[in-house]
Amino acid sequence: MIVKKNIVRSTLIMLMAIVIPFIVACAAKKMPVENITSAEMAIKEAQESNASVNAPLELKIAIDRLNQAKAAMQQEEFDKARRLADEARLDAQLAEARSRSEKAKKVAQETQNNIDTLRHEIERSQKRNK
Repeated sequence: MIVKKNIVRSTLIMLMAIVIPFIVACAAKKMPVENITSAEMAIKEAQESNASVNAPLELKIAIDRLNQAKAAMQQEEFDKARRLADEARLDAQLAEARSRSEKAKKVAQETQNNIDTLRHEIERSQKRNK
């Protein structure tokens, strides 16, 4: 009875020694689907913010890195794919921020132009009334 318990215990320990590293290895090779999806969403948001006009270089870099990430995932280079997808997301966020910044600059310039026009109109009106 004791011999059977020892055999069962030894067998379980050996199985665990084989199975646990296998499970850990599989977990480490998890496909970066969430990272790629996140990058795709960031690129879409950048495109919606008109980054193709206001930040085309940053948007192109983001798209290129996303494509590289997808290619790396197809080759089962998951760590590389994860890194590239994260970089693509950050590049897309930069493109969106630059696009919004350019829009804000344009709005500020238009507002300043309107203020200048109104100021000139007021000055001209005041000169006529004198």
